[in-house]
Amino acid sequence: MERKRKIPYGVINWAKLVRECLFVDNTGYIRKLEDVETPVFLRPKRFGKSVVCSMLAHYYDIDLKDRFDEFFGMTDIGRDPTPLRNSFLVLQFDFSTVQVGTLAEIERNFWENVKRSVGLLIAREKHLADWGDVDKAQNPADLIDAVRSVIRKNHLPPLYVIIDEYDNFTNELVVSGRDAEYNAICGHDAKDDATRESFFKAFFKSFKAGLADGTVGRTYFTGVLPITLDDLSSGFNVGTVVNLDSDKLGMVGFSKEQVKAYVDDVFAEHGLDPAIKPSVLSDLKAFYDGYHFLPGSEPLYNSTICNWYLRCLVVERKQPSIVIDANVRTDIGWFRRLAQTNPRALEKLRAYIERGEGEDVSLSALSAKFGRAKFFSEEFFPYALYYLGLLTFEDEMTFNIPNLTIKNMFVDYYDELSEFTNVDEARRAFGQAIRAHVKADGTWHGIFDAYWQQYVKARIPAQAFDKMNENFFRTTFTSRCMDVLPMFYSFETEYNSSEGRCDFLAIPKPGVAKPAQLVEFKYFTNAAAGKGKVLGRTEPDAETVEQAFAYRKALARRPDWNHPIAVTVVEVCGSTGYNWFDLPGEAIAIPLCH
Repeated sequence: MERKRKIPYGVINWAKLVRECLFVDNTGYIRKLEDVETPVFLRPKRFGKSVVCSMLAHYYDIDLKDRFDEFFGMTDIGRDPTPLRNSFLVLQFDFSTVQVGTLAEIERNFWENVKRSVGLLIAREKHLADWGDVDKAQNPADLIDAVRSVIRKNHLPPLYVIIDEYDNFTNELVVSGRDAEYNAICGHDAKDDATRESFFKAFFKSFKAGLADGTVGRTYFTGVLPITLDDLSSGFNVGTVVNLDSDKLGMVGFSKEQVKAYVDDVFAEHGLDPAIKPSVLSDLKAFYDGYHFLPGSEPLYNSTICNWYLRCLVVERKQPSIVIDANVRTDIGWFRRLAQTNPRALEKLRAYIERGEGEDVSLSALSAKFGRAKFFSEEFFPYALYYLGLLTFEDEMTFNIPNLTIKNMFVDYYDELSEFTNVDEARRAFGQAIRAHVKADGTWHGIFDAYWQQYVKARIPAQAFDKMNENFFRTTFTSRCMDVLPMFYSFETEYNSSEGRCDFLAIPKPGVAKPAQLVEFKYFTNAAAGKGKVLGRTEPDAETVEQAFAYRKALARRPDWNHPIAVTVVEVCGSTGYNWFDLPGEAIAIPLCH
C-alpha cells in the first residue's frame, strides 16, 4: 500500500520534504534571489524561513549536482533552472541552537556551533583538498579565514553561506534587557573595548572579506529583526535586506490561490470529507491570513500555522478543536520589553483593542536602518510590532492587526498590561458558562451575558468605557469565544461583504446543528446612553436593524453558504449594561449549488 504524503509541519529538510510531503512550490523565488548577491530576508518567527534555507542549500550544493532531478525535477525551478545551480560549496549555519548564558558561555556556544557547521562542510569536501590547517583555528573568524584560504589555494568553488536565524541569540539578549552583553557582541569586547573586536562582528567581517576576494560567492541570511545587522555596522554592511522587495514578498507564506490548491491536494491525498472543505478554508482565512508586508500587496497566510492546522485535520479526520498553535504565539516577552521602554505602549494597545484604531506609519521609516536603541524608541513602537508579526499594513499609511490569531494574542497582552486581577479565574468562570451553549438550552444571549459579567463588568474600570467603541466588544468577545468554542464554530470579525463589515460572525462547523450567529454591536457611552434612555428599551434603532439584515442577505449569497443565519443586535450602554435583541424573520439557508 502506497504511503500517503504527509503535511510538512516541523519538516525543514528539503530532501525529506520533497520525498515524503505535500508542499507548496515556491522554488521560483530562487531566480529572484539571484538578482542580489547578499540577500537578508526577515520575517516573524515560525513563518517558514528555515525551509527556504534548506531549499537553497540543496539547489546550490555542488555535491548534489547528480541528484538535482530528485530534489527539483517536479518543481518550477527544476523545469527552468538557473546557470548557478549546484555550483557552490554550501556552508550552512543555524544560530537558533546557540544557547544564551553568560557572555563567555555565549561565545563558547557560538564557537561550537560554527565548528560543527564547518566540520560538516569539510567532511563532505575532504576529497577536494587538504583541510588540515583549518583545525588550528582558535576562534570563529579565524576558522572562516582558514576555510577561505583552502578554497583560494586550491582554486575550489566559492562558498554559498547560509545563516538561518542569524539574530536568534542576540534577540534573546535584547528581549531580556541584557543590553550590555548585546552591545559587547555587536561591537567590541566588553573587557577591552578599545582594541578587541567582538567574536560576532569579526565572524561576519570574514564573510565580507570573502565576498571581496571571491572565496565567498553568495550569502543568504534569515532572521526576525534588522537591528543586529545594523548594529554590526562595518561587520557586514554589504547585506541587502530584501524582505520589502515587492517581487519577493511571497517567498515564505501562502497566497489565497496556493492555499486553495494545497487544501484540494490534502483532501484528495488523505480522503477527507469534501463537505468540510469550505469550513476548513474559512478557518485558515480567519486565523492565519491577512499579512500585507507592503501597502496594497496580496495578503499572505502564515504557512507554518496552516501546516500545523492541516496536520491536525489529517490526524483527527475533522477540523481541529484548537486553532492557535501554542508554539507559534509571538513571545509575550517582546511586548513586555517594548512596554517597559515605551510609556505609550498601553495607550497604543488600547487604541487597537478598545477602538480598533490603526497606527499611522511611513514606509520610508520602516525600511530605514535602525539599531537596538531606535527599535525601543517611542516613535518606532508600531514598526517593532510589524517585524514581530503583530501588525501589518491596512492601507498605504496605516498598520493594523492581521487576523484572529493575532487579535487573540493582543487581547492577552491587553489583559496583562492593564494589570487586571483574577484573569485566570475570570476565564475559567467564563469558559464554564460558555460551554452551556453546547447543551440543548444554551443560547448566544447566555454566552454574551457570561462574557459581560465575567470579563467586562468584573475587570474593566468604569472610566475606560468612555474611550471605547464597538471594536472592543467584537474583538474581546470573539477572542474569549475562540478559547472554548472552536470545535463548534469558525469565527470572523468584521466579515467583509458587499454590504459592509459585520461585527461578529460564528459559523457552525459541519455536524453542528446550530444556525450561524451574526451579531451587530452598537455602542453608547455612559452619557449618551443616559441621555437617550437607551438601556432597557424594547426595540433597537431602525438603522442598525436594517444594516444587520443587509449583512445577513449578503452572507447568504455566498456560493459556499449552507446555514440558517440568526441575527442579533447588541446595544452596549457604557458600563451600565446592554440590550439584547434577537431580530425576527426566518434565517436564510441556500444550497451549496445554485
